[in-house]
Amino acid sequence: MSNLNKKAGLNTLISTFRSLLTEPRQVIDSFLNDNRGTFMHPFLFCLIGGVIVVLLNTIFVDFSVDPQVDESVADNENLLRLTEWTQIASVRAATQFLPVSMIFVLILSLSVGGLIFLKGKTGGFYDHIVINSYAAGASFFVLPLLIPVWIFSGQSLLDPFLNSTLPAMVAAGIMLWIYRHYFSVDSFMDWIRILSAYITGYVIYVILIGFLSAVVGYMLFAVERLTEISG
Repeated sequence: MSNLNKKAGLNTLISTFRSLLTEPRQVIDSFLNDNRGTFMHPFLFCLIGGVIVVLLNTIFVDFSVDPQVDESVADNENLLRLTEWTQIASVRAATQFLPVSMIFVLILSLSVGGLIFLKGKTGGFYDHIVINSYAAGASFFVLPLLIPVWIFSGQSLLDPFLNSTLPAMVAAGIMLWIYRHYFSVDSFMDWIRILSAYITGYVIYVILIGFLSAVVGYMLFAVERLTEISG
């Protein structure tokens, strides 16, 4: 029975992903109308995909980096270590733990952008949360394509193209595809509204992730200092 349930769950996961690429409105509206059918709950769909990607990233990629700091802080040991930890947290948030960042920050940020530029297209903020949860979850299926790039590029993950631009392009490709088909984009102005919503949400996401990375970096620095003092 357990194996049957696992198989059914996997089939539902794959079926939901396929339908999101071909008929996203069928998947999303069936949930919003309380008629889920054979599709997976958006939050569960997103969570399972995120866990799988984080596990794959952790298993196959070495995310350790040698932080690069400005000479102006090199003479201040505390500021130097704080800067290094902030860089490490920022890189990890954009690479190894990218799905976590997307689940907790990007989905909400894009929903704010959608609420501003896609008025009348949905029933409100909750609808945007559901749409973006499904879209983000679908993008997790292609994020593993980044793994060989990170492994074999020969470049440090501090490279903005590897830790920001490329992941953003991969995720945006799938999410905008779902946007296009869900919102039936068929005119230039429709594209302007869709892109404005997405770009606005992404800018909010970048700002929030920068702030959160600084907070996490400070916490890691504080733990390190406390460990040194107590040791």
